Amino acid sequence: MLRTLACFLAAIAAPALAQTPVRFVDLDGWWSADPEFGGESSHLALQFIEKDGKPEGRLWLMAIGAYDLPLGELKTYGNSIDFKDPFPLTWNPTTQTLTGVIPADAAPVYKIPVEFKRSGPVEKPAPRDWQKSAPSPGLKWTVELGAPVWAGLERDPATELLFVATEQGTVYALGLHGEVKWKFATGKPIRSQPKAIGKRLFVASDSGYLYALDIKSGKEQWRAQIDAAPAPRLPSNDPKTRWDRYGSSVMSDGRHLYIASRDKNLWALNMDGSEAWHVAADDIMTATPALHGGSVIYADYSGKVRAVSTKDGKLTWTYDAKLAVPGDVVVAENRVLIGSRSYDLIALDAATGKELWKTYRWFSWIESPPVVRDGVLYTGSSDATNLYAYNLADGSLRWKTPIPGYSWQRIAMTNDLLITGSLGRGAYPASRNGALYALDRATGAIRWMYLDPPSGEAANKNWGFAASPVLGEGVVYAADFNGRVYAFELNPK
Repeated sequence: MLRTLACFLAAIAAPALAQTPVRFVDLDGWWSADPEFGGESSHLALQFIEKDGKPEGRLWLMAIGAYDLPLGELKTYGNSIDFKDPFPLTWNPTTQTLTGVIPADAAPVYKIPVEFKRSGPVEKPAPRDWQKSAPSPGLKWTVELGAPVWAGLERDPATELLFVATEQGTVYALGLHGEVKWKFATGKPIRSQPKAIGKRLFVASDSGYLYALDIKSGKEQWRAQIDAAPAPRLPSNDPKTRWDRYGSSVMSDGRHLYIASRDKNLWALNMDGSEAWHVAADDIMTATPALHGGSVIYADYSGKVRAVSTKDGKLTWTYDAKLAVPGDVVVAENRVLIGSRSYDLIALDAATGKELWKTYRWFSWIESPPVVRDGVLYTGSSDATNLYAYNLADGSLRWKTPIPGYSWQRIAMTNDLLITGSLGRGAYPASRNGALYALDRATGAIRWMYLDPPSGEAANKNWGFAASPVLGEGVVYAADFNGRVYAFELNPK
């Protein structure tokens, strides 16, 4: 009887709600929400305004400093609303709330419920003066190479040579004072970090080849084709871009060289460059694979993470991260660590692929390869513009520090410092700055910073530091998007 009555009341309530259509006067002004997911909340604001006589919406995403984003013209359908850029919400006149699900474009994979309530206006914070955030490091020397540097730097302690590869397709060997010892041209951009292994330097290029060079002279020893039809890297303003900014580097167990390619294959090469075996992935790959025991672990842009035997490529396990894993795969303390464009940082059991934990970062890809020391994991972020420290055991957050821009590269680390860079960009979704900086490893406090201001013509392009820095004896080596290589003092006085 009670159930019958409840159904009757629901039946008469539904049309009553539909007969109370939402009006612009009900919405005009400011609304805010604090949705929760993955144990962390994020503050959102929604503003309804009239522009040129038409109602429209503006969205504010505080977690990534994206303010006043246009949603386009407002449309109403009874007690439902939507915008030109879809974000459907339902108006409840009783609770005076707007409810819905965060759009997949903003929060992929997961359907995260959101409830907006009336709020006061939101003020856009004043831009931070990063120049005053910390002292500048001492500069020992700098050298111009004439082309942007994306690929991480490499240093060989045995020869004391520093290796830098450019977008122009040339790899340079530099001496202790920045003098060019040798250079080698591949003819196409180099987006993967050169790797010094024994007496050779291995460099992969967008030419589709992996080159083995004599580490002292730069003379080519051999080349192996790892991409028969290199696909163009589409710029970020191209609707079809995949933001495939980097490329896989080589890993070696002394018997084979392993490298992932953008032609959707993991290659195992003998040390003379001949093929030992290869296995297919589901999509392009830019992440450097990792080794653990008798397995090589690789990840692709479909989100698939796989472990295969180093002997013959036979599959051991597969894990689905749902979206692209562009940053290098890392293994530490028997855990596989990956960042996904699902906004997840994920730890897997290296032997089985079983998920151990994952932590969510609101509105931000995680592309910076994790680094680990003393049970603590450190990584950068993309739109969130933070550097993070997590407990490796369970993924719990130790600290996070705001930084000037996009941090996609691998962090260099000493006993007490973290050194990394950020890339700058124009005004959308918010201003980003290019910089190189050192943070206290225990607290995340910024100890020093070199700010790389853009030229006028670079204001709507990339600038700053996209390449991972490397360390020498008391020196930090870094390269920026202007094609400059720097040697900074690690511990400025």
